[in-house]
Amino acid sequence: MKVVATMALLLTLASATGGAWAHAALQSASPAASAVLAKAPKEIRLSFNEAVEGPFSKIALSDAQHAAVALPAVQLDAKNPKVMTVAVPPLKPGTYQVQWSTMTRDGHKTKGQYSFQVK
Repeated sequence: MKVVATMALLLTLASATGGAWAHAALQSASPAASAVLAKAPKEIRLSFNEAVEGPFSKIALSDAQHAAVALPAVQLDAKNPKVMTVAVPPLKPGTYQVQWSTMTRDGHKTKGQYSFQVK
């Protein structure tokens, strides 16, 4: 019985403090992960579940040979600080890797990557 009570207490404490361990999570991306596009995107748009800090937010793009594609600085959406975008230059057909990193307003850092393809 003691084991069951201890486990119940631990689960309750873990769920009560879960918010303190939260980090920004990518909610949507355009182009989407694994997307196959008929034409190259003009921008990369990433939406998170909480506001992100512009000076600490980056998006990098590389081609199938791991060569970096030059991008301007990331911009935060003026109406929605949960969204960051970057303009993309014309891309040739191929597979591209998006790498992103950001920091939330409470100082938590997060990063991720995904790929898409241009036909």
